[in-house]
Amino acid sequence: DTSYAKDLKPERKNSWEVGLDFRFLANRIGLDFTYYKENTKDQIMEIAVPNVSGLSKQYINAGNIQNQGIEIMLNATPIQTKDFTWDMMLNFSKNENKIIELAEGVKQYQLGGYDNLKIYAQAGGNYGEIWGTKFQRVQEGPHAGKLLLSSAGLPQGTSTAEKIGDQQADCLLGFTNTFRYKNFSLSFLIDGRFGGDMFSGTNRLLQGNGVAACTVVDGDRKPFVVDGVIADGNGGYTQSTVEVTPEQYWGAIASSSGNLGIGEANLYSATNIRLRNVSLNYAFPKAMLKNTPFQQVKLGLSCNNVWMIKSS
Repeated sequence: DTSYAKDLKPERKNSWEVGLDFRFLANRIGLDFTYYKENTKDQIMEIAVPNVSGLSKQYINAGNIQNQGIEIMLNATPIQTKDFTWDMMLNFSKNENKIIELAEGVKQYQLGGYDNLKIYAQAGGNYGEIWGTKFQRVQEGPHAGKLLLSSAGLPQGTSTAEKIGDQQADCLLGFTNTFRYKNFSLSFLIDGRFGGDMFSGTNRLLQGNGVAACTVVDGDRKPFVVDGVIADGNGGYTQSTVEVTPEQYWGAIASSSGNLGIGEANLYSATNIRLRNVSLNYAFPKAMLKNTPFQQVKLGLSCNNVWMIKSS
């Protein structure tokens, strides 16, 4: 049920970059700057074909995905003595991703997803856009922007998917410190991702089963009124006064408009800062290795994902 285009060929990459490298104070301070641009073309893409052909999909060459951005790296050695050295490295990067084109007649290509939550490559947009349902809201008039509730006073999801987020980060930051004392070295890496979005299916599942922390307010599950309006049937809206239970509310959030509920409700910022790695090493003195086949031997301990310092 699969065919391949007759002229299928390997993908091509066109790239260029320009950089500057500065060193100061006998290399105690260094600054590297790089600007790059890369276009990936003729990617192998799987597209659906009409069933009448007896096939379900075809592989073709398509696409022009552009990445451009900057990378800045700052190195410094604040302390350097006979037995002790402190090295620092700060790395900043920012990448802008854009899909110039996909295949002829193809404006949107699904990369992944499930049910009413999809990840798309969108022509003219970014690689990895998050598409899902949103809360229904009043579009105009004095109540514009307010939640449009059902007659039961519950939130409603839109019937069609829209772009609700983007996986691409605005920028990345890494900060490494290395301390060396004689044959011992201790280093740690703090990195940060700023911008971008993520959808949590786990939170949606917990909410639907009533075990998420947000389903309980001050240890209680008292009925409440959702802040929104209800259509009055005459083209207008009235402020809701209908009480709903937390079970009804979170049930609507978790199941309205699809198996993954209202996508907008569980979309979160992917911004985070974490202690990514801590490592401790010991380098055996060369005198100890004199009569061995080894020129260098290190013994070390390393731990990854040590501490989530901040998560939005």
